[in-house]
Amino acid sequence: MGMLDIDDDRFWWSLLVIGCLLSIIAIVNSDLGLDTHIRMNAANSDDGVLEWGHTRTVDPLASDPTYTKVIEPQIDASSNQLFFPLGVMTIFAIGLFFSGYINTTKIEAGKIAWSPRLPAILSIYPVFIFAIGRGYFEPVIAMVMGLSFGLIVIRDNIKRSVQAIILILALASVMYLKGLSTDTISYFVIFAGTLNFIGQKIDDKYNSIEDKQSPLKNPLPMALLTFSSVSIMLIGAGFFGFGSSLSIIGDSPLKFSFALFGSLLDVVIIFGLFGMMLWPLIIPLLTNLKQIRSYNVTLLTSCCAGLVAAIWVYVAVLWTFEAELWGAKWPDIMWILGNNGRYISLLIIPLFALMAHTAKQYPEMPSLWSPKEKSKTLLLAIILVLPLTLLASLHGQSMWTDEAAEVLSDSMNDDQEFIFIHEPTLAMHWLYTIRTDLDLDGQRNITGHWRAPDSGWQDEVVNSAQYPNRGDISSVQYIVVAPDIKTDIPEGWEILRQGEAPWLNGGNQWAIWGKVSLQPN
Repeated sequence: MGMLDIDDDRFWWSLLVIGCLLSIIAIVNSDLGLDTHIRMNAANSDDGVLEWGHTRTVDPLASDPTYTKVIEPQIDASSNQLFFPLGVMTIFAIGLFFSGYINTTKIEAGKIAWSPRLPAILSIYPVFIFAIGRGYFEPVIAMVMGLSFGLIVIRDNIKRSVQAIILILALASVMYLKGLSTDTISYFVIFAGTLNFIGQKIDDKYNSIEDKQSPLKNPLPMALLTFSSVSIMLIGAGFFGFGSSLSIIGDSPLKFSFALFGSLLDVVIIFGLFGMMLWPLIIPLLTNLKQIRSYNVTLLTSCCAGLVAAIWVYVAVLWTFEAELWGAKWPDIMWILGNNGRYISLLIIPLFALMAHTAKQYPEMPSLWSPKEKSKTLLLAIILVLPLTLLASLHGQSMWTDEAAEVLSDSMNDDQEFIFIHEPTLAMHWLYTIRTDLDLDGQRNITGHWRAPDSGWQDEVVNSAQYPNRGDISSVQYIVVAPDIKTDIPEGWEILRQGEAPWLNGGNQWAIWGKVSLQPN
């Protein structure tokens, strides 16, 4: 098959080189993602807050700079916009190297061989190229989870109590990187540690009884139990009003139920089985897991199942919550936020590590390192993903707000204010992209406000009207109108600059209006 001989490591080395080059192209070709702009703005404030107001506003049509939030973790306070993509890529490159040791083969003297196969798969996974170009943390989170699983699989003689500690610490680190509070993380560590302690005691009890086999040694039933338990616990908590975002389940149960189906397709099917190129190998993996009787494998499998459940429910909650928050059309919001399915990427290394561990015990099983009769199907899976990988590299995040911010920077004096007219969906995220290029460190004390086109903002500007949960915009000197937004501009304002948004952003026209003195009659 020449260059397409999937059983030849030269194929995998070529794939790895292509993936690495596409990651570099993504960094060069892409602006920072919206979430990265939010993180940069928080990191460059004195106390880690968003100076122009929380991205989740109280008033669905307007912002309030006094209602803000601390963004954790505080990673960097640098104005260098290459810090995030280069930092993410560096950690990803380290992870790629270590992931090569996760495989089914060992060389003489018990040493572990290095294989390019898993690094190649990781390098062409569209989610990682998408995230690296935008400076998102998905590759970092995936490496944290992946290396914990990898360590357990590579050093398969680690005591089960140590394995549990490694997994719990990895999950706690992921929660920290996702910005969860230290209290939540502490409760999780205590709960998970207690649960594992009880599990080990139950397993020991069964082991002490002759002809009794512990149910905790059966990976698939325990994984199904974990998946069901996590799903029911999260959905139940939300239905009864616990948790700020989760409570949307009880407020909009029909929308949430619909979102669950969409999330299953997005998270598990598209970004999971298809994007990870796992679908040719998942059935052999599950079939052989049925035969294994091991507490350690059950621990790994259940951890994966629990994370799948948590991400599945979380994405559905996020779609429902943001739809209500922004008043977005339903179900259009699921398309707008469809890339949330990328959160499942933290399981790509754990799943392949579990495959390697299982294949060591059942060498006849088709796996990434020996696909056997699945070779052609695996090759097809790779070929189908490569166009998406190329698209993720070449598409990039395009901006128009950098040009608008440059105009404002040249026109505005320190301590002045402006309003940004944009539809509610992702409006505050786009507002902060302006702040990144206009006043990232807050030295100029410029304040930006957001208003929806139909918020009645003209009354606030002209008549100094005040509304609850809205910032005071009676003194603004500039109005920024987003592309394709139609709104009435009051008298006394003139166009300062117009421009075209990139065609990837719709290619429509944006405008900046400046306040002028009205001539006397």
